[in-house]
Amino acid sequence: MSQIKIVNVEDYANSREATSALLRYEGYAVFEAATGGEALQLVKDVKPQLVLLDVKLPDISGHDVCRRLKADYATASIPVLQISASYVTGQDRVRGLESGADAYLVKPVEPEEMIATIKALLRMREAEQAHRESEERYQLLFEGSSLPTWIYDLDTLEFLAVNQAAVAQYGYSREEFSGMTIRDMQPVEDVPAIDEFISRIPESVPNAAEWRHKKKDGTIFHVEVIWHEVIYRGRRAALVLANDITDRKRSEAEQERLLDREQRGREKAEAASRAKDEFLAIVSHELRAPLNAMLGWAHILRSTRVDEATMSHAIEIIERSARTQSRLIEDLLDTARIVRGQLRLDIKPVDLTSVIEASVEVLQPAAEAKAIDIQLALNVGREVITGDADRLQQIVWNLLSNAIKFTPSGGRVAVRLQRADPHVRLTVSDTGKGISPEYLPLIFDRFHQVDSSSTRRTTGLGLGLSLVRQLVELHGGTVYAESSGEAKGATFTVNLPLRAVLPQVSEGEPPVFGGAGLSGAPSLKGVWALVVDDEADARELVTTLLQQCGSRVSAVASAQEALAVLTTEDGGQRPDVLVSDISMPNMDGYELIRQVRDLAPELGGRIPAVALTAYGRSIDRIRALSAGFQMHMPKPVEPAELATVVASLTGRAGKGRGA
Repeated sequence: MSQIKIVNVEDYANSREATSALLRYEGYAVFEAATGGEALQLVKDVKPQLVLLDVKLPDISGHDVCRRLKADYATASIPVLQISASYVTGQDRVRGLESGADAYLVKPVEPEEMIATIKALLRMREAEQAHRESEERYQLLFEGSSLPTWIYDLDTLEFLAVNQAAVAQYGYSREEFSGMTIRDMQPVEDVPAIDEFISRIPESVPNAAEWRHKKKDGTIFHVEVIWHEVIYRGRRAALVLANDITDRKRSEAEQERLLDREQRGREKAEAASRAKDEFLAIVSHELRAPLNAMLGWAHILRSTRVDEATMSHAIEIIERSARTQSRLIEDLLDTARIVRGQLRLDIKPVDLTSVIEASVEVLQPAAEAKAIDIQLALNVGREVITGDADRLQQIVWNLLSNAIKFTPSGGRVAVRLQRADPHVRLTVSDTGKGISPEYLPLIFDRFHQVDSSSTRRTTGLGLGLSLVRQLVELHGGTVYAESSGEAKGATFTVNLPLRAVLPQVSEGEPPVFGGAGLSGAPSLKGVWALVVDDEADARELVTTLLQQCGSRVSAVASAQEALAVLTTEDGGQRPDVLVSDISMPNMDGYELIRQVRDLAPELGGRIPAVALTAYGRSIDRIRALSAGFQMHMPKPVEPAELATVVASLTGRAGKGRGA
């Protein structure tokens, strides 16, 4: 199969040469052009599989070059990846997509991101090429491989064919091999293991494994086998390559002892680093989600006429999102103040009983919504201690809200206050999901969470219990957790001394966030969009934005519902585009798009797809494109940009503007 050809169009010679070198390193055939005119002629002559097009050119802008390529029938199907300078605005990106670009990147571009984007655009073509190359590779492996290679029947385990390297390695002639089974190559004690391995081949077993083999003279050695199931002369068989790794195994055994101590230390450091990275990703997600709702509804209120009910609903969502974000920011600031030793305590006499009662009153509606019974047992009367009333209420609120969050509907939360000289003891217990033994020692750690994956079911930064411990210790007290295991509830106990610590220094001010949307979205009339998001506010926002551009929208709350919509015909039609969140329970967006791409084309397997997510790191963009999405858009999303992306993916770019 011939190399994939890419035309690289860029005015700046050094940058063009660097990009071309990267592409050639990845195995592509690269043809260069410095002007728009050269590019148009070169594309006609070369007929590449992709055009990498800089927006700024000396004679014709990249947007105009893209429009001409898309207007020409001979070049219209060639994917175009536009690249622009780092000062590009959202409007510039919209212009690029409107001109017909299939994707848009902003300089400086990470090499991994550029390659991932190119591979996403060439996915279908590369898949066909990979299939053909695979067939040729397997044929070449058997006929000319220097490694021992054979084919055996998966039902009878008889050898069907062997190459000369196998004859030389094992000492058997081809005639002897023809009367043997795969068991005859194994030491006697290993035969049960190979039988069990082969019996699981119809299920899921590795395509590479390490075994011990036996030569004709009885010598036993270690091999690494790579196999692939094939049909050989009408029989279900396996094609196997075997590599002698005896020396490597001997060396690995020696190195294992030397590296064990170093590995344990490295694993501990890597675990801490991963925990911090996961925490930062969650911070980004949790801050972007309410920000997306606020900016989106603010744009709707500013740019369209809405009735009173819609306005009231929008204001309610904005207010709720603002409070959520304010609480998250305060948790972050409190954590930073504690780490810097700058948290100030306003020490004075505090009626601890009143603090507990006030916290219960605030959280009572949340408990009633889940039919959770809060039981109070305040057995010390009006106990007065010295401390910071606001911070003590924060301790109680965090423990109580945490218990309510993880207690199922119909459960029970008990709050008890008692004297345990020289302390006052507060106990919050619940009948909730409990804490696993391995996580219990980490429950108060700042960078550890039970579930930090994109399918986690609970929201928040996971800082509440860390703040509880820090605030309790600032008051001179202690806190610990107990649980009999998962689904067996949990108990948190706080011991506070009758005398509090001295106040600390003051803290800084919280940041202010803001932003504005774009106008001039294209018309999406005639486009059927499938929107997937487990958060109701976010799902409603995207639905409203697309409907205002004229799109028909089917909105679902889970990946399973999305698959059901795709595989069910509606009058012979299916959705034209998929707009999916990434972080969802049970099945996240990555798994959803993989299952979609496994569908037949007539069942929606080639539907254009946009990943709309609060995970906005470069690695998240690469992961989304590699999974099968055509575009990755981080929240908060610009309404006009979202509409333009949908229009571009569905072939609506340049066909009129919405209201």
